[in-house]
Amino acid sequence: MTNRPSRSNSVQDACLLILTAIALTAAVYWLRSVLIPFVVALFIVSGITPILDFLQARLSVNRIVAAGVTFVLAIGGTFLVGTSIWLSMAQMSEEGKLYRMRVSEIVSNAEDWLQENVAERFEASEARERSEAAVADLVEAPETVVAPAAKSEPDALLANAAADLRNQLEEFIRNGVATLSSELFQLGSTSIVILIYVFFLLLGNLSGYGENTLAYQVDRQVRSYLFVKTMISLATGIVFGMALWLFGVPMALTFGLLAFLLNYIPNIGPILASILPLPFILLHPDGSLAWMVSAIVVTCSIQVASGNLLEPKLMGNSADLHPVVILLALMFWGTLWGVTGMFLATPITAAIKIALDRMDVTRPVASVMAGRLGARANESIAAN
Repeated sequence: MTNRPSRSNSVQDACLLILTAIALTAAVYWLRSVLIPFVVALFIVSGITPILDFLQARLSVNRIVAAGVTFVLAIGGTFLVGTSIWLSMAQMSEEGKLYRMRVSEIVSNAEDWLQENVAERFEASEARERSEAAVADLVEAPETVVAPAAKSEPDALLANAAADLRNQLEEFIRNGVATLSSELFQLGSTSIVILIYVFFLLLGNLSGYGENTLAYQVDRQVRSYLFVKTMISLATGIVFGMALWLFGVPMALTFGLLAFLLNYIPNIGPILASILPLPFILLHPDGSLAWMVSAIVVTCSIQVASGNLLEPKLMGNSADLHPVVILLALMFWGTLWGVTGMFLATPITAAIKIALDRMDVTRPVASVMAGRLGARANESIAAN
């Protein structure tokens, strides 16, 4: 009888937690246009605060000057990223005609192959059917003159299909370039808001918390994760972009930048980074089969080595999250905040796990997120 009130309270607490989580999820979704720039700015400030602290400690400057210098460095980094994207887009616009010619060449080769293999078989099959029908008519009515059957036009059908395919490919390329341009414009406008947040956050003292506070623990773990992840992503992006440049793939700088950014998305990001250059490799005007295979194998090997060898060795379990939880967080935050949510999924979930671990009621949830369900279950059994 003594356990009934405690069980009732536990059920009530669980229901309240579920309702709170649903309400917070709805609020985070509807306020995403306001929260996304602010949260991104928080993580940027957490990553570049060591630069500000270094300027204050070593150069003995006040916080306003240190924040100004750090902010200028952040603007310089943003300018370099934007310049690299602009140069790559200019290169792509210059080489667009070559790629359209390559698409036409591939479609023409496919049309010739179909005419040589499919059309001949189609004509032979039709000729055989006409001869069989003619023999049958002669047997049934020998005095009837059989009119010659209308000649089929497989060549015309193949030509129309090839033209449709060519038009669809060109339309796909045009739509892709237009979509990419609009996304880059939106990214630029959002970056201005993020930089404003970053400047005012740098003026405050976000690192002046005690070691036992939640903010300090979250900032320490997120900063450690972002530092190691950034170093690995930077190395991956540089090597990936250089490999594409050595193979002569256009927009190598942009693809290296995308490899750097997409590496922040666990599991899915490296796959996307490997897929994005494939159309430019396969449609290269001067590319041979051996060149295509070599370029694809080398670039994919870079991503595999980074994700399966370098990252596990250097990062370990810095986020303290189970891999399944990371995948679920990736889908959850991607649904709420789109691509930006996928970038921020791991650090946000790690921060939530730290917050849940500080409360007795939610500590079992934090243990499940970290993959320590068995240990927490044993503690619960021992406590009862």
